[in-house]
Amino acid sequence: MKKTIIFIFSLILLNVCDGYAQDLVFSQFYNTPLVINPAFAGNSSSAQFSGNYRLQWPGLPSAYESVAMGYNQYFRRIKSGVGFSVISDKSGGGTLQHLNIGATYMYKVVLKNDFQLKIGVETALGQNRLDWTKLVFGDMLDTSGPILVGGSPISSTEIPPDNFNKAYLDISTGFLVYNQKWYVGMTFKHLNTPENGFLSENTQNRLGLPVLWNLHIGYQYVFDIGNKQTKPSFVSPSLLVANQADFWQINAGAYVQLRSLILGAYLRHTLENSDALIFSGGVNLDPLKITYSYDLTVSGLGIGTGGSHEIGLLYTLTNKRQESKLNDCFLLFR
Repeated sequence: MKKTIIFIFSLILLNVCDGYAQDLVFSQFYNTPLVINPAFAGNSSSAQFSGNYRLQWPGLPSAYESVAMGYNQYFRRIKSGVGFSVISDKSGGGTLQHLNIGATYMYKVVLKNDFQLKIGVETALGQNRLDWTKLVFGDMLDTSGPILVGGSPISSTEIPPDNFNKAYLDISTGFLVYNQKWYVGMTFKHLNTPENGFLSENTQNRLGLPVLWNLHIGYQYVFDIGNKQTKPSFVSPSLLVANQADFWQINAGAYVQLRSLILGAYLRHTLENSDALIFSGGVNLDPLKITYSYDLTVSGLGIGTGGSHEIGLLYTLTNKRQESKLNDCFLLFR
């Protein structure tokens, strides 16, 4: 069984190809584990529910809003985890809206010397919706701005697409290798490079939705194991490197939990410039974890963007006896 799953996973990786776009990555990646890697399904032996809301650049017109919700759980008898996720975002004041509903399966393999391997696969249904009435084209403008007739912009001669809704199947996979101290994982999203555009002409020359890969590495040092009344205290530095076509993103920093108090600081960087400093804080009330983060823009866009705000909720129906047997370094994700 183990050899068969690993063999199938290897064949999937051989189909990875280059693409040309950018996916959403939450600043609080630890509260959206299924968004980072389907192999994170099964972080808890009991049901775990997550929710994140992100408001990006509220200082600019038509801020970008994103919501992610998820469920995952590990089943020891079958060495498997399952998960379900819903991601919704809108840009341009709702001009373009995206919805993704996914189901995830993970299988765990126990290796030698206290190492373990998780392999995950996600199958999702994606949908893009376009509000054509909110678009402004070149023939609707002159040097002074929009051309108005009776207070309303003139119509464009651009021909709209036949359908303003585009649905598609999206397949992703990932793996994690870990022990009690550290983890390393990789994710490959959009393996089938689905076509998610609205225009139907010249589709034979398109590459579809580009493949996203990301590498994530983390370490966990527990300096207070806590007891039945308190949470453990630990520090978890981590690194995430993501690439999608010509776009690169690097997140590096550390998350600290002092019993119930949570603190974190990260730097988000592209290959060309620093993008933002991310500061986070919260409380772990067991079984509920609440966190807030603020992205301070340090790029050329300046502080006038209003930065980015993110609120995360994580609720875990913890079974103390079962959790103690997980033997991993994923306190960051609980």
